[in-house]
Amino acid sequence: MKKIYYLLFSCICLYGMNAQESYQTEIFKPKRIKTLQVKQPDEIFTVPVITLGTDEQIEINFDDMTPNYERYAYSIIHCDADWKPSSLSQLEYLQGFQGLTIDDFASSFNTTVQYTNYRLLLPNDDIQFKVSGNYVVRVYREDAPDETILTACFSVVEPQVDILAEVSGNTLIDSYRSHQQLNFSILKKNFQITYPQTDLKIRVTQNNRTDNIVTEAHPTAILNDRIVYENNRSLIFPAGNEYRRMEFLTNRYNGMRVERISYFNPYYHVDLVIDNPSNLATYEYDQDQNGRFYPACSRCNDPDIEADYYIVHFTLAMPEAKQGKIYLNGDFVQNLFTPESEMIYNPESQQYEKALLMKQGNYNYQYLYVPNGQAKGNTAGVEGDFHETENEYTLYIYYRPMGARYDRLIGCRQFRGENGQ
Repeated sequence: MKKIYYLLFSCICLYGMNAQESYQTEIFKPKRIKTLQVKQPDEIFTVPVITLGTDEQIEINFDDMTPNYERYAYSIIHCDADWKPSSLSQLEYLQGFQGLTIDDFASSFNTTVQYTNYRLLLPNDDIQFKVSGNYVVRVYREDAPDETILTACFSVVEPQVDILAEVSGNTLIDSYRSHQQLNFSILKKNFQITYPQTDLKIRVTQNNRTDNIVTEAHPTAILNDRIVYENNRSLIFPAGNEYRRMEFLTNRYNGMRVERISYFNPYYHVDLVIDNPSNLATYEYDQDQNGRFYPACSRCNDPDIEADYYIVHFTLAMPEAKQGKIYLNGDFVQNLFTPESEMIYNPESQQYEKALLMKQGNYNYQYLYVPNGQAKGNTAGVEGDFHETENEYTLYIYYRPMGARYDRLIGCRQFRGENGQ
């Protein structure tokens, strides 16, 4: 009866979600849930993509800021190329049952802030994926299935094509080389693509951001063995700048870009060095991790449960932006523009400030300006745009011929440009 209940509940939820907006990796209880990671196990810098029919897995890892165990359950939703629920039924995309609980958990050890760490690996003995495409894991308390705690997005690819790609600072839209042009070709091999203009959906992300994802790209040449996308205006990105980096691993000494560490019961506080806009400076290369973060701590064996939580204070010294808002950006805030990531202007100090409860570790971040009424972040306003910037691009190739009912992910490639090209 329990399995039948969850199946019926999942069908009802899916019916109601077909009209909703796109899914994204997101925390809906930010005061309770922290440090959400969607990655491959034992890998620090990966995109959340695994290959269908292999032993590759996705790890979903997060902390509940309470010391007591909570019975968290999860359901899995198959999505189209734009992260909206597909028309497939659960039986068509999944082998297993919905509503299973996350049973891999552990309490924090030897930390000033107590929390419980949860870890879910997919696929597993209970869940197997039948088709490629985009997937969303919706996590909720078992006794409150209609209340979403978080959503975690990842993709499953069935490699049918090869991808050749390059990034150049020479573009069609500016002479100051503040943008980057992406050119690529899809090598069809033995995979038949009859109508590339309509059968393919191209999606390109820059540094795992979702606000500036490219969704409209059309081929410039169709050859016998390849489909070419070259000098395409839709594939021009503002180049941005290298991410700012900071690190705090212990309270015994200051880490990277840490001004001071102090203790005010019940939290340690980390004051970062004051940041300044870099849009008027010259470009300087820095070996960043393109917006990523990872938990880490000094003299510990398992950062998942031994890394402590400190309140981190960000400060950006610049005049108030009257026609928009300033946001922190990076994987640690899921690259979303929310109250959790919004910098607050302090008229007394005449600077932007933000305090966040964060797990010990290594972090990349940047500041994005978002004009009022818009949803896309702007790097030029604070960070600057420099064509030399080493960015990470991920290219997704979806295939859906006429009559098909879902978007197959037939190719995915991650590459870097310009310095890392």
